[in-house]
Amino acid sequence: MALSGRQEKRLLSSALFDGCETQSYRPMVQALSPTSILKGQQIDALPPNGSALGFLLDGCLDLCNLNGVLFHTLRRGDFFEIEPMFSHIHTILPWYLRARTNTVVTYLNKNTMLSHFEKDPILVRNYMHIRADYTQMLTRQLDHFTAASPGVALALYLLGNHMHNVLKMPDGLAGLARRLNISRATLYRALADLERRKLISHHEKTIHLLDPDGILSYAYRQSQPGAQLPPQ
Repeated sequence: MALSGRQEKRLLSSALFDGCETQSYRPMVQALSPTSILKGQQIDALPPNGSALGFLLDGCLDLCNLNGVLFHTLRRGDFFEIEPMFSHIHTILPWYLRARTNTVVTYLNKNTMLSHFEKDPILVRNYMHIRADYTQMLTRQLDHFTAASPGVALALYLLGNHMHNVLKMPDGLAGLARRLNISRATLYRALADLERRKLISHHEKTIHLLDPDGILSYAYRQSQPGAQLPPQ
């Protein structure tokens, strides 16, 4: 089964084809097939037929490790398998993708991508930007997991994921705790501390950043060796 017209448009309007002559890519896109994943279904993070770049056409996927720690959430329009497509390093303990909703993905074959890279420098540039953004995301996640304290992990997550000083949590505090790899009780204490310092406000599934500069200062000072912030 081929992609629908709407799915083709979604892929061709993605960051990968920004500034490209999309008409020349229609034959490639029209040869792609959608893959449906039911809500709750787990799939390997590897594409079904060799190395390829994945694209999320619709729905939502959670990237988790074997312990169930939620590492990243993919949403419609996101790419995945960005690093492995050209890497010779194999993951020892694999990650898996779990569908949070009914989801549809497609895969762009590595060899097909390479042939277009040779013809279109704009496509190469776009792929490099996607890889760079993905690397930055991985660095942020590393900051969360190696933070000096749960409060710092929360502060860094807020600074890296808010939209106009607002963080929406569709999966609530339980999902945020999984992302930070901390217990809900620990997360509640970290939230309470930031609220007490008047850096954030929290209501149900929404966190408002009241003082982003103050949150950054808090994370920086708390990360210094032997740092102890005065109570407020």
